[in-house]
Amino acid sequence: MTDLPLGMKYYLLILTSSLIEDLNDYGVKWVANEPGVAGRDVEKAFFSARAIEARLPDEPGQADPRLWPELMKSIHTIRRVLDVVEKTTFDEVIAEAMETTSSIARADIKQVFEQKRAAGEVDFRLHGLLNTRPTADEPDPAVKEAFMLKRARRYQSFMEFDGASLNDEETVILGDAKALARHIMDGDRDNRRIDALLVMGAVLIETASVRLKTNIPGLIRDSFDRMATKAAMALGAIVYRDKYRDFKQSLGLEPLDSDL
Repeated sequence: MTDLPLGMKYYLLILTSSLIEDLNDYGVKWVANEPGVAGRDVEKAFFSARAIEARLPDEPGQADPRLWPELMKSIHTIRRVLDVVEKTTFDEVIAEAMETTSSIARADIKQVFEQKRAAGEVDFRLHGLLNTRPTADEPDPAVKEAFMLKRARRYQSFMEFDGASLNDEETVILGDAKALARHIMDGDRDNRRIDALLVMGAVLIETASVRLKTNIPGLIRDSFDRMATKAAMALGAIVYRDKYRDFKQSLGLEPLDSDL
């Protein structure tokens, strides 16, 4: 199974580079001293990282088709040691996207209502929500409404983002992420991936925009540049989740806790 989408190939290259960077940052001694990590696995992970790093192409089209299965096996080997927290991050992003309180929700709705009224539109549905209070044992419908309004704003910002500050691989991933977001919003809006997608999209927009600000010190720009790459990688993890799982399964690799 090497007929992978271009965006997923970019994602695998970004992910591999990121994992190798994390592994080198921790260092072999630190990793080896972690409880529950076998020394043999540590050695295998570092050897795999060194071996595959020398073979990483600049562009997916430059790669021998046989590289992709080997790349996935290397990712799997390194992740078994690092247990990269993509899954935890995904669940936390979902929770952050949905978490709000009744008072915050009502304040958000009131702001939207006032903005519409200032523009000459009276939204009677929002007005009704603001003037209706649920009983103590009932969920406040304003919470769901505020969440949907926030989702709509994030979706609009994400779809309007032109990606001018992104590099080639990030641009391809962004295009696939937008296509997935559009597909979900046009159909199954209960698909939990949409909120993780939009939150990580917001992070990408914010961090990548710093690349264009030449008045910011280079050290800070470099930091935001790495964060933007990480955000694009997180988008890729969400977008290519199913194909990633299928590819691993085709190679006989067991699922890891860090897999989405």
